[in-house]
Amino acid sequence: MQRQILIIIRNTLPVLFFLFGQLTLFAQLGEDNLLPEIEIGFKTIATGNFFSNKGAASLELPVLNEGEQVINDFSDSYFLIGARQKLYGSWRGQMVLGFSFPDANSGLGQVFYNQVLIQVENQKNIFKAGRTNSQTTLLEFSTLRDDDALQYNYVLNPFSNGLNTEDNQYANVLEYTHIFGQRWWASVHGENFQDFEKPNDFSLNGIGGSLVYRVPESQLWNRGFLQQIGVGYNNFLTERSKENVDDVLTNFIGSVALNLYPDPVHFIDFKAQVIKNLGFDDIREINEYNDYTRTKSSGFYGSLRYVYRRLERPTFMTTLGVGYKDFPNLADNSKQWMAIATFSYRIGNNFDMVVQYRYSQNNGNLQALLGKSQHRFQLGLAYVFNKVFNDQFDDRNSLLNLEHNYLK
Repeated sequence: MQRQILIIIRNTLPVLFFLFGQLTLFAQLGEDNLLPEIEIGFKTIATGNFFSNKGAASLELPVLNEGEQVINDFSDSYFLIGARQKLYGSWRGQMVLGFSFPDANSGLGQVFYNQVLIQVENQKNIFKAGRTNSQTTLLEFSTLRDDDALQYNYVLNPFSNGLNTEDNQYANVLEYTHIFGQRWWASVHGENFQDFEKPNDFSLNGIGGSLVYRVPESQLWNRGFLQQIGVGYNNFLTERSKENVDDVLTNFIGSVALNLYPDPVHFIDFKAQVIKNLGFDDIREINEYNDYTRTKSSGFYGSLRYVYRRLERPTFMTTLGVGYKDFPNLADNSKQWMAIATFSYRIGNNFDMVVQYRYSQNNGNLQALLGKSQHRFQLGLAYVFNKVFNDQFDDRNSLLNLEHNYLK
């Protein structure tokens, strides 16, 4: 009897070891399938900024004070990490955590957490909550940094004191987007913008929406003439009703991006955006930055870009941008305009040498706040990198799409 038991054990042990090995393998595979997709992305840009300013400004920013300056600038460099997870049904979830280096005197410290968000999406719907990009612009222009033409291509935050650009670019966001036919993006949002008078107030102070036709990134190489067209609508709840005056500040945005010469080697495109600030009728002079963002204005920014691509990889790019802003309620022919010329040359994989010159001028009632004029020349290097681990999903929106990328 004992011998028979030993024979049975001897004959079954290989089978048991085989089954155990298979179960272990299945468990490992199942565990790997449960792991999220991880993506890491960063951009480092460092430039020497040479300024020459004319006319003192009451808004105490170093780039606006009278005189000449040279600044070693690594602002707008950022780091992002994200995770995407398969959910039940056709849905997936995503978490993003990111920080950037703000301007030296912005008051935001050494780093600023510009992306802290979570979203749930499927093929046609996106729900988003957290701190991320606000809907204050509809287009990305090819300047070195996304705030180089901020006064012209962003709806300005009327709660800001003007000391940092991040007030206009980021907000605490609740947003829903529905995608029609993979190209029409309809969004509604509620946002909390930074209020320098009430920094600990996180209540809703901005609502609006947008409708944008956008060619998917996977089809950019088809080189259709129309790349993007869209409109946006923003309302800021300023609480001026306590003063028995209008309290809702409304802005409209219109944008278009066109491929003028959709050649795979010599590529030319044109982008333009207009912003109409309906403003408040009672603000007829500029005494502080608050007045500048709340008075009536019409702004335009347009850029013409040429990209030389060798083997479908960008080799160098040159861009000319022009911005103009008019303030009909202000006296003394108050207007402002600027011109930007940008050049970048790829010296390695995603590693670029960059050059940019910008001239800006303010007229009339704006000079006391912003100064009369400024020349700015920038020379530097930029490097962009991203990597996906445990790749599971498509790249409809990569992690780097959240931040400014001047060359694609």
